[in-house]
Amino acid sequence: MNKIETIEEFYKRKFDWMPDNIRNEIGHFNVFALEPLVRNDPRPVPYKRRDYYKIMLVIGNSRVHYADKVVEVKKLALSFSNPQIPYKWDHLDNIREGYFCLFNHIFFHQFGNLSQYEVFQPNGTHLFELTDEQVTKVQAIFERMAEEINSEYAYKYDVLRTFVFELLHFAMKNAARRRF
Repeated sequence: MNKIETIEEFYKRKFDWMPDNIRNEIGHFNVFALEPLVRNDPRPVPYKRRDYYKIMLVIGNSRVHYADKVVEVKKLALSFSNPQIPYKWDHLDNIREGYFCLFNHIFFHQFGNLSQYEVFQPNGTHLFELTDEQVTKVQAIFERMAEEINSEYAYKYDVLRTFVFELLHFAMKNAARRRF
């Protein structure tokens, strides 16, 4: 397998630019809507490990390749990726919506141990099928993230950490019955 993709390489591959605050004392966090990133010719996400965490809401058909299985997303899913698990996404249609946030481990330094949660454990569940009602709730959390990251609030990164915990608890609590 190729080397681990760094967060800097992600930005270069996906956007061909790098945020100014990529490496600072609080770690890195960012949130994006998928709509502007989808083109008529969606590029597959390469199979490899990354040095960052990613939580993604996907609305549309996709296929996710893990080392030991391939999972097809038929409509709605919430995905949790971490540095321990290599994966690859193939988007099967061009009309997709959703959001994703990415962050590094430094962002959560002294704010909790993400590896204790099932969604970030190697043998845990990383992909959750959602109902239409659940998508509305998850989408609202991502929209609040996007609003917060653009705010001038001095403690906005604490708020963003709270939103990440809200997503992982939502998945484990409410979507556990609908695992892929």
